[in-house]
Amino acid sequence: MTVDDTLDPLPLARRIINGGELTRDEARQLFALEGEALYDLFYAAHKVRRHFHGNRVTFCSILPTKFGNCSEDCKFCAQSAWYDTGIEPHAMMPAEQVVSAMSFAKEHGASAFGIVNSGRGPSAKEWPQLLETIRQTQEVDGICHCVDIGSLTDEQARDLKAVGVRRVNHNIETSREFYPEIVTTHTWQDRVETVRRVQAAGLESCCGCIFGMGESIDDRVSVAFSLKELNPSVAPVNFLNARPGTPLAHLPPLRPLEILKIIAVMRLILPRQDLKVAGGREKNLRDLQSWIFYVGATSALIGNYLATSGRPHTDDLQMIEDLDLTWHEDRVGDVDPTATPAPAVKQPESKFSLPVLS
Repeated sequence: MTVDDTLDPLPLARRIINGGELTRDEARQLFALEGEALYDLFYAAHKVRRHFHGNRVTFCSILPTKFGNCSEDCKFCAQSAWYDTGIEPHAMMPAEQVVSAMSFAKEHGASAFGIVNSGRGPSAKEWPQLLETIRQTQEVDGICHCVDIGSLTDEQARDLKAVGVRRVNHNIETSREFYPEIVTTHTWQDRVETVRRVQAAGLESCCGCIFGMGESIDDRVSVAFSLKELNPSVAPVNFLNARPGTPLAHLPPLRPLEILKIIAVMRLILPRQDLKVAGGREKNLRDLQSWIFYVGATSALIGNYLATSGRPHTDDLQMIEDLDLTWHEDRVGDVDPTATPAPAVKQPESKFSLPVLS
């Protein structure tokens, strides 16, 4: 495609700050930028982030409470039973173990904690145990209680709200057009409908996607604007960390500057969302991890992932301190960009990383 050399990201940033929006054609051109022009884009995204979100950032932690043996064939996922990835599956963890992990996460930098169960959705048999586990986690206050448990019915969404869940993660993964190349056991629309059910039940939605799976620039534009239409509270952006044994194992990682460009364009498209950099951060960005906040991110995953390890939480908290950013509690929608940031919260030191089973 032809990139318009006159496209200047800074006027676009001013338009967004003043209440305007990025067009699909502008987004397409920004996703295609290369070279020196990227640094103008990064600065523009930085200005938008500072206007809407100030200097505040959050961290969240996840726990694979039910792991592996997944019936779905998502080509990026090490938990799929369709592929031989060498993982050891396990059934739902005891509630006491989940509560302990949530407490640990809160004490070591996480302002949100997600219970993550593999599978297309919770079965009738495991639903009572899951709800009881969530009830028991309510003893850990001062943290956003989240779940990522697959497709949900209207009744299940209402049940989750009743037992204290505040936010539900359910990613749409990629564009509607590219989705059949990545998943065949359920549809893109199935995922969208779950997000809508979550929102209709009065729960916050956490909905994002994965980049680096072989998608085109048009796919990136498509998924970004689908997320804009869904209007989630939190939009996680993941970058493929190809897992051995999966059909995408052969794909090379995205270049660090390509990842930063994607984050920056996503910030311009989604100026008010909590933009969370999640899977693939450490592996793909390496020494450029701290740049995610400059180019538009307001949140990151801290600790370990589902089937891969993260880095020590102390490194991430030190990064925030070094950047003069402010760690704060997870309260989407209440940030006043004109307010003076609160003092940074120093979290206790620990030699342990957040828990993972892999």
